[in-house]
Amino acid sequence: MRNIKDCLFALLALTVLLAGCKSKRALQGGDGKVDDSIAIAHLAAITPDTIALQHLSGNANIRLSLNGSDISFKGKLRVKRGEGVQISITPLGLMEAACIDFMPQDIRFINKLSKTYTEVPYNEAKVIGLSGINYRVLEAIFLDYAFLPDGRLACQGVDELAVEEKGDNYHITTKGNTAMQYGFIVDKESGMLVSCSGHSSTGESIRCDYSHFAGIDSTQFPNNISISFNGDAAIRLDFELNKTSNKAFNLTTRNIDKYSKQSIGDFIKSIK
Repeated sequence: MRNIKDCLFALLALTVLLAGCKSKRALQGGDGKVDDSIAIAHLAAITPDTIALQHLSGNANIRLSLNGSDISFKGKLRVKRGEGVQISITPLGLMEAACIDFMPQDIRFINKLSKTYTEVPYNEAKVIGLSGINYRVLEAIFLDYAFLPDGRLACQGVDELAVEEKGDNYHITTKGNTAMQYGFIVDKESGMLVSCSGHSSTGESIRCDYSHFAGIDSTQFPNNISISFNGDAAIRLDFELNKTSNKAFNLTTRNIDKYSKQSIGDFIKSIK
């Protein structure tokens, strides 16, 4: 039970508070400037598969590193484009003990053990709100596709991108005066997106790495997804996915009629 509570508290810190996640690093420069029109061809290699991937579900071995302490647990990841991202914590592989729902309008954290929940809109979550990250950006991160700062597909705004060639990769960065600037690394040979990172002028940062690609029908998708926030707090969330599927499903909002809603502060106190 203590381990489950540790998971709840650490995941809440990651998804809602994200306190102290600041970095002074900037995106690295490249070896050679490439005509931005080249981005069209390479983004086209990323985008069609992810558009086709409307549903994603799979079991997950999840490891959370928070300020040097690691917690590992089993869970499930479910994504339905345009509707939500759900992360379930299933310590024994069966019973869902807790879950995080990233919905288009807000983030909901549910503790099934105590039948309590809390929710916060994106613009009130500390780093998420300050960085201008919205649901569409988070969905893109979990579905491994390049995006623009407002969440549009990158191929919908090629003129808002700059491209540099670096060895075996293309580095694509967003342009313009936005709260968050993003960079994407695309493997030249496969056309797969293998990394993305975002940095704001005020120091908030995020990095995502993708590896161990495997086929889901005709779509290549990473079995390993690593999401990290670095700065005053060192936070990293690793997903090792298995039994992934793109089979259609209904993403139902969990019934919380019999659950008690709490403020973020009271919710934290209840699981500490």
